Amino acid sequence: MGKHRINGLILAGGLSTRMGTDKALLPIEGKPLLYRLVEQLSALTQHVIISVGSSEREALYRESLEERGGTVSFALDHAQGCGPLSGLHAGLSAAAEGYVFVMACDMPELSEELLAQLMAHIDSGADVIHADGQPFHALYHTRTATQIAAALDAQDYRVMRLLSRLHTLVVSPSGNGREIVATNLNTPDDYNKYIGK
Repeated sequence: MGKHRINGLILAGGLSTRMGTDKALLPIEGKPLLYRLVEQLSALTQHVIISVGSSEREALYRESLEERGGTVSFALDHAQGCGPLSGLHAGLSAAAEGYVFVMACDMPELSEELLAQLMAHIDSGADVIHADGQPFHALYHTRTATQIAAALDAQDYRVMRLLSRLHTLVVSPSGNGREIVATNLNTPDDYNKYIGK
């Protein structure tokens, strides 16, 4: 499919509380999940940004990726402990102006097919173009960073509430996209089921 003229953003600043270990470093087919996502996203976007909660996390991920030759940049949360909105704000603020494909680091696969379906709507003028019910396999325009900052200032950390205030366009995934956006590795059970499939 080739590269799209957009950046990619992986949200990897979560605490992985339900998993009990850092989700981004879970091994899948001999590679840390984060490296696998960077590989997939690098093939489809101009540049990959990883949003991390802290400089300690950045150092850990940087070492893991450098061992495998991955080239990315990192964005540190400005507001600590505020959930994915904080990482979204940091990543969008660090990106070149335009749309950014955003995915969470607990989504083990990237659907090229769905990305193409989302990209078909970039002339719509929407702030966010996302899969039905899934805010993080989505295109966000960098201009939304202002509204996200306002939500963080108001301590309103709910992503779906943010989307309700933005101009969004919802795409219903077809083909393999529906299954992929429904796959999240939140718990050890989720992970065991995924690697055992």
